[in-house]
Amino acid sequence: MPTYKLYYFNIRGRAEPARFLFHLAGVPYEDIRIEHADWPKHKEETPWGQLPVLEVDGKKLAQTAAIYQYLAKQFGYNGKSDWETAQVQELLGSTEDVFSSFGPVFRTQDEAEKKKLMEKVVADTVIPYLTRLQKRFEANGTDYFVGNSLTVADLLFMGMISNFKDKVFPEIAEKFPKLDAFAARISQEPKIKEWIEKRPKTDM
Repeated sequence: MPTYKLYYFNIRGRAEPARFLFHLAGVPYEDIRIEHADWPKHKEETPWGQLPVLEVDGKKLAQTAAIYQYLAKQFGYNGKSDWETAQVQELLGSTEDVFSSFGPVFRTQDEAEKKKLMEKVVADTVIPYLTRLQKRFEANGTDYFVGNSLTVADLLFMGMISNFKDKVFPEIAEKFPKLDAFAARISQEPKIKEWIEKRPKTDM
């Protein structure tokens, strides 16, 4: 079995779907959490000056979607056909504009300005995206986003929807009930629930 190391900050964030995949597969790995204060001295050790990074037998792989799909393929959560795999890739890619839209919010120190920017991101980006996402979920016609079984796309969306509900957009349950129910259902699958209960407690 390969030796795995996953490098990320001490938050859930973009590393969490990978952590779920390891736990679902029962595969051991080293969960290396870098404190933000220590990040500058580790930045040049990464391929692109960013985290997360996955190390497999000493070889490093960066870029979130590449990490997700590599692990998902190894562990059986990347779709059951080439078409399903392509759908997973499409869904993973669809989140990039949403996540990047929060950049100005997190870089702003002024709390009043931060609140104003967050309201704009929710109105201009989050709500339109969730509207399309709920339609996509409904169109698949199962309990999952792709096919009829769990994929890494479901893990990503479960975390994203839960974080939006807790931190960004508490009205998600009212406005997007099917997405809210989806996230709640996936979070109760035994192995997923087990990781949620045992993982380090962090704000994000």
